[in-house]
Amino acid sequence: MTIAPIHQPATALRRLGSLWLLGLGSVAGLRAQGLVVQGRVVDEKQQPVPFVSVALPDGSTGTATNEVGEFRLRLAAPAPQLVVFGVGYQRTTAAVPAGGQPLTVTLPASVVALPEVRVSSREQATALVRRAYAKLLRHQADTYYGKGFYRQKTSQAGQYREFFDAFADIRFSPQQIDGWDLGEARFAYTPGGVDFTNFSAITRLLPLFQTAADKPSRLLLPLSPAGLQACTFSLEAYLTEQGRELAVVSFAPPAGQPTAASGKLYIDPATAALHRLELVLPADAMLNTGGAKGPGASREGALLHLTTDLVPVADSLTRLASKRAELDMQFLVREAFTEDVHVSSMFLVYQLTPRLKGQPYAAMSQQTNDLQQIRKRRYNPQFWRDNEIIRASPVEERVVRDFEGRRVFGRL
Repeated sequence: MTIAPIHQPATALRRLGSLWLLGLGSVAGLRAQGLVVQGRVVDEKQQPVPFVSVALPDGSTGTATNEVGEFRLRLAAPAPQLVVFGVGYQRTTAAVPAGGQPLTVTLPASVVALPEVRVSSREQATALVRRAYAKLLRHQADTYYGKGFYRQKTSQAGQYREFFDAFADIRFSPQQIDGWDLGEARFAYTPGGVDFTNFSAITRLLPLFQTAADKPSRLLLPLSPAGLQACTFSLEAYLTEQGRELAVVSFAPPAGQPTAASGKLYIDPATAALHRLELVLPADAMLNTGGAKGPGASREGALLHLTTDLVPVADSLTRLASKRAELDMQFLVREAFTEDVHVSSMFLVYQLTPRLKGQPYAAMSQQTNDLQQIRKRRYNPQFWRDNEIIRASPVEERVVRDFEGRRVFGRL
């Protein structure tokens, strides 16, 4: 992150839609002349449901809702039904309307059993977390290869002023993404106060767990030797979804630990497989404001929410599917005024592949500057117009037209 002088932002961008594919199969190769189904997903209170999966019943083709519950799915052939599902919601089947009419799906909440219904205790919650951690350690050397997509956007004082998309070939393990070869990418921004040109490092490099052999960290994470000793684990509920049961375990750090995480773990109690990790972290220690330009610029109250989702990859194992981050902070200028800053990012593994020949899968440094990397590449607008993954979000097309109309991409 760098801090630049405050300028009046240029024309405000409209709402940026977030694409969220959960590894349901590659959609990039579908024929352009296929059937397009679009619509929105709402909960029982008619509120939009973001980041849930929308797919064919066999899982061969899928997408997901954006941040306002909208989706757009291109099918190679007509299909009578779609399924909609996500953590915390019941799997729901919806009929595809005839004649290309928009589809609205109401998604009920998952069936929840409170822990009081069963014999439960903090000791049992801790034991379940230890089982999940032990399983992760046993498979920490497993290696996967695939294709990833990353998106980032920044708003300041309620106006969007930074936007970043990137495709990459990746290598990853149960612990972290450890190899990254950047492909097509674009980065656009309007002048403003705070630039997050290395926020992707926070999103991608923060590990799911730590081992006793890892270099000591300033952060206290629950799935680590120190976290298992220091954190308090509590069993909150059991969720029933997609035919499996998940235990929801909350964790809290000891008092007076300024760089410790709190949050929730979603674990299959039968197999000890981890399906989701939600972290809330004080982010001051993770941000570098050494690039501040001009006197009197500072920030305070940085808080990071990071959610990691995993999907089944074997009988009792899960692997990384996606990560999304939300950072909120206040930007202070000469103690005269403050502006709220919000950064959101998402990273997803949209396709598994064999190890690609000729790809070094180079390690990405914490000091990676995304803007510097992308400036070395020529912007290819046709790639982005034709890419089915980008087209999967209906809001996104309007945003791209806005950026390209101002000739921001490729000029930087």
